[in-house]
Amino acid sequence: MKKLTLGFMAFALSVATMFSSCHKDDDDDDDNNENKVSELSATVNDGVFKTSAAAFLSSNSADNTGTSKLSQIFSSTSGSTTIAGTEKGKQLAITIKGTTTGTYNLSVGSNSTVNQALIDLLSGGTIQDVIKDAVNVETNAMVIYRAVGQTEGGNDYWFSTKASVTFDNSLVLYATGTFTASMMNKAKDTFEITDGKFKVFGK
Repeated sequence: MKKLTLGFMAFALSVATMFSSCHKDDDDDDDNNENKVSELSATVNDGVFKTSAAAFLSSNSADNTGTSKLSQIFSSTSGSTTIAGTEKGKQLAITIKGTTTGTYNLSVGSNSTVNQALIDLLSGGTIQDVIKDAVNVETNAMVIYRAVGQTEGGNDYWFSTKASVTFDNSLVLYATGTFTASMMNKAKDTFEITDGKFKVFGK
């Protein structure tokens, strides 16, 4: 059986955290400059997330998947790519299972067992309680959005149960794309991302 391959999600958070520590909150004028070379944007539950403090990182292994609960449970031997950015302490990260141009999808929203396992995990569930439910689903994308100071289990820590990401890195060091996602938190509150887009430098 295929195991739920979500270890790459944790890497998204580590990349996003890196941005918050090295970039000041100077995105106030983003709305007045539509021609930024780098940009990650989406309409989220608390408004519009839009920042030029964004980049992508592709890795051919899962060596740097992070130390969150997700990486303790799930792992991927395939390469992955993370597109991440920060705006005034809020962080948005998109991770795909792959390093080449294509469309990557996630759909666990209709699988109540896996959906509940994700909620349990992000609400503080133990590895032993959650891992037994993490089977029969293979994922190729994940979107995570979190408000200022939120960590796994917080009410403003959101993860996708359904997502579609188009990724084009044909220019190698510059990637563009779009994404949509159905987002949920531990309380099972939801919101939709319908207009996500990015154009970012990276490697």
